[in-house]
Amino acid sequence: MRRSPKRDHPVTFRQRRDAAHVFVERPPLSGSGTDATREDDADQPLPGGAMKKLIRSLQALNGKGRKVTKRAGGRFLIAPAPNLRLDFLLPATGTAPAEDAPPLVISYGTRDGEYDLYAERLRQSCSGEGIASDIDTIPPCGRANACLFKPSFIKFKLLTHNRPVVWVDADAVLTGPIDLPGGGWDVGTLDNSRHAETNPKAALCIAFRPTLGALRFLETWEHLCSEPWLKPGLDHARFNDTRAILVNTYSEIDLTAALSGKLVRDLGKKKEARV
Repeated sequence: MRRSPKRDHPVTFRQRRDAAHVFVERPPLSGSGTDATREDDADQPLPGGAMKKLIRSLQALNGKGRKVTKRAGGRFLIAPAPNLRLDFLLPATGTAPAEDAPPLVISYGTRDGEYDLYAERLRQSCSGEGIASDIDTIPPCGRANACLFKPSFIKFKLLTHNRPVVWVDADAVLTGPIDLPGGGWDVGTLDNSRHAETNPKAALCIAFRPTLGALRFLETWEHLCSEPWLKPGLDHARFNDTRAILVNTYSEIDLTAALSGKLVRDLGKKKEARV
């Protein structure tokens, strides 16, 4: 097999699949001392071998040889790309659909000596109510980064566990069991008791079932949170923007009655309140 010659400055690719082009990045040439030189170099045509590799990658993204993943004989949803159709495997005979599995509480807190302790408190409250949970910590970061990471984390956990997940903010605690309603819904929401005129639904507690509608909702929300310069606001505002953008394209259910009296938000803070 013929090997391509080594390059002193290898080319790397970063694909923006929600755009109509591909960005190409190169390290600066040795001896280049100005930004203009680096920008001119980045505009040069790709080498022939690199272009062929890029074309093969794009062909793979456009649906040739889509992969499905089998997990423990049940239905499993693979992580989607915006231009790919999601694939499902039907559940094995005698097994319950993934959408009807018991819910799993998910959350994270930053390892800053405060929110990591909140996350552990939430985990213990779930354990005390007999509720399964998967609660992580993430590296310390600013409030905006911690908040805007939320949809990416939820999507990852939904795809990993392939069962209904209930996001709960780390500084909240559960004081009762969670019984999600049946039916063919995708996203479950709570009425917002604060600033309801601008954000009618709260992002402190949201349920998602492993469905196409839920995944498309999460990917849209994730996109809005990955572009913080689009508008002011954090995860709550962008969550409600997502609801407005996708209206009538997914099924939403109100969980306010089902969770009433079972959740305390901002425990130990001045704005502490029972949902």
